[in-house]
Amino acid sequence: MKLSLIHVIFLSLFSQNVQNKDIYLIPGGDNLAFECKEEGIIVTGGYEVKTKNGSYHPLKDSNIQKGDVIYEAEHQKISCLNDLTTSFEKYLNAGKINLKIKRNQSYLETSLKLILNENKIQTGLYVKERVLGIGTLSFIDPTNQYYGALGHEVFDSDLNRPIDINTGYIYESEVLGIKKNLPVGEKIASTELTHLLGDIKKNTPYGIFGKMDHLPRKYTPIKMARRSEVKLGKANILTVTKGNKIESFDAEIIDLKKQNDIDMKGITFKITSASLLTLGGGIYYGMSGSPLIQDNLLIGAVTHVISSSPEKGYGLYMESMYETMKKVIN
Repeated sequence: MKLSLIHVIFLSLFSQNVQNKDIYLIPGGDNLAFECKEEGIIVTGGYEVKTKNGSYHPLKDSNIQKGDVIYEAEHQKISCLNDLTTSFEKYLNAGKINLKIKRNQSYLETSLKLILNENKIQTGLYVKERVLGIGTLSFIDPTNQYYGALGHEVFDSDLNRPIDINTGYIYESEVLGIKKNLPVGEKIASTELTHLLGDIKKNTPYGIFGKMDHLPRKYTPIKMARRSEVKLGKANILTVTKGNKIESFDAEIIDLKKQNDIDMKGITFKITSASLLTLGGGIYYGMSGSPLIQDNLLIGAVTHVISSSPEKGYGLYMESMYETMKKVIN
């Protein structure tokens, strides 16, 4: 079908109107606890086991490495520590157990020795079934209750890699206080995992994303700023420093990157609030995800602290975070 010039112009204008449609999001600031689980049980390290014939170390004497995920034992799915312990007990007499593991994006088969020492089964492996952490809620989309938090990925320092989330959840969390360390302070918060807020669907370089089952409080949406609308000058950070009360702290946007690709360091800002500088030295660990507000527009989320100057940090444009959410969830 051939389109007339007037039709082409109309379609072009319609497309621009859709792309430039104002988006209203609920700004966060709430402190969150999160729980992340991979496809199976994570190998976090190993130790030497004494045997009648010498010693055995699974990270040296078998094809198992730190960071591997054990997802199957003798054709039985492994999803928790109890599954693994039950399998060990069942195959103890065989002296070994056959495993299926995931390493990065590869799937491998291997075996693990089972050694009985002083009536205890020893394998030489340290393992865990989940990763816990705290962070800050960045935004909620009021049309579907999808959310974004942290502004960066959940990275496990034990494994030195991001967590590949199979199942994950976010919970209400109370801030117990701010520890003023050098060079960077740290938020101390509860991780009791009692008040469930929602799930985690994706862990990405630009935050965790999922859906809220229910909102922790009443919210008022505000307009999301496009990257081109963010400017140098005064701004505010929403975050919790004690209990569950969200407070607004003064900041200043001091540099902006004009970008086409997403950059976690698109916004450079500094804390100007005297109370926040006194409390935690400026930006502290656990503040990641705190929303940045300017002229009642939701412009970004905190992602990094500059450790040499903790009063300064970086933020991710909210438009970039929102676009990421749409890609990974919809």
